[in-house]
Amino acid sequence: MSSPRLSVCIPTYERVAYLREAVVSAQNQSEPNVEILIGDDGDSRELRDYAEAAARDDARVRYLKTPERLRLARNWTFLAHQARGEFSTFMGDDDRLLPRFAERLLGEASSDVAVVFSNHFLIDAGGHRLSEQSELATRHYRRHELAPGVLPDARVAVWRNSVPMSSAIVRTAHVQRLEFKPDINTPEIELFARLAGEGARFSFVPEYLCEYRTHAGSETTSGLTLDRLAEYLVEIPVPPALEHEKRACVERLVLAGVSIRLRRGDLDGARRLRGLTYYPRKGALHARALQRLCLALPDRVAASAFREITRLGQEARRALSNGVSR
Repeated sequence: MSSPRLSVCIPTYERVAYLREAVVSAQNQSEPNVEILIGDDGDSRELRDYAEAAARDDARVRYLKTPERLRLARNWTFLAHQARGEFSTFMGDDDRLLPRFAERLLGEASSDVAVVFSNHFLIDAGGHRLSEQSELATRHYRRHELAPGVLPDARVAVWRNSVPMSSAIVRTAHVQRLEFKPDINTPEIELFARLAGEGARFSFVPEYLCEYRTHAGSETTSGLTLDRLAEYLVEIPVPPALEHEKRACVERLVLAGVSIRLRRGDLDGARRLRGLTYYPRKGALHARALQRLCLALPDRVAASAFREITRLGQEARRALSNGVSR
């Protein structure tokens, strides 16, 4: 297929059972003019055999072995540069597209729109839909406040983290040009923020058009790179009218990033984050006090003290929770 409308990009790493579901969901789209790219970032013989067989059986499927271990963001960029579609979507190898995903989002993709996104369901490790949690997630990310169609200012939705990559299509040329930052494993908000900052138009479809799996084996549970994400986002300019939206987003990332670097023992990096104007000055009193205390200690003990105090706090909360539950 030389010019598909949509490239479904599926980065994968040795999870063939989930991958089968993802590929089948892409093959079952009501919009036939799609291609399916499997970006194999691992060394599983079983997965390679499955993907190569899928490519033989369906001309829309392309199996692509990464040149080295890329991890998530670099694999997304790798696939974007291989994509032939006018639009691309980047789905997890453990997620599933609903049959009208491509049809509905492409149907809203007018010539001046760069991104089209929708709501999505949450599912558990076994693929069971979590209806209540899905509704809560929609409200948490404030998508219930969005009117259907082109957004008045895409930057507002982006800085509120309302645009999920799992249920979005993006013009492939934009992703090829901007690329995902390689050292973060939640790279979509940073790319969307740059794209919206250029004045790109985003359109919203309120339907629930895919299923996002939440489970312990997901890429982000291996350790979020929120410290790097925070630094990237700080550098993206916004007009004064949007500064409060940016601050609300970035402050929590900076706070989390200081803790990540303290735990890692990167004290200079933790101090850099704490010195940013986006370090929160209100709220999260206990977290800020602990960070201030540990960064005031001699370097040789600061990280170990932070880890130990954090561990003791977690144990105390578990003990309290167990006592209450009894």
